[in-house]
Amino acid sequence: MSTSSSQREWRFSQCFGETAAQAEQTEADILSAVEFDQTGRYLATGDRGGRIVIFETDKLPSSSSSSAALDDSRRTEGKKRKSTTEYRFHCEFQSHEPEFDYLKSLEIEEKINQIKWCRPSGNSMFLLSTNGSFSHHAHVSVDVSTYWD
Repeated sequence: MSTSSSQREWRFSQCFGETAAQAEQTEADILSAVEFDQTGRYLATGDRGGRIVIFETDKLPSSSSSSAALDDSRRTEGKKRKSTTEYRFHCEFQSHEPEFDYLKSLEIEEKINQIKWCRPSGNSMFLLSTNGSFSHHAHVSVDVSTYWD
């Protein structure tokens, strides 16, 4: 199977932030969940420390038809084309705290197991996160002029 140069280049990073600070990373900084919103404009990441960090980009997926996009990719297959989409920090919040289940005598860790975006309403976005025992519903405000064109 041959790969074309028009495919995106993916890089794996277990933590976000400056590369110089990687020596100071803790277990709580390791990513445990990643989810894009329906538009692809926002990216939510959850870590083992129970934090959710939301990133945004100005680049939106092309609104052209998929056949036109396919034709474009075929035309540029021989050419080296590098398209990058960069996400920048939008907001961060603590979604889950460590807790203790007294009935089961178990400690419930704060690690985010899953994130799901809900349908946006007005200038607000909503997401659900879970740590395996509890769900958290978060409300995130968005600047109307940049999100709702």
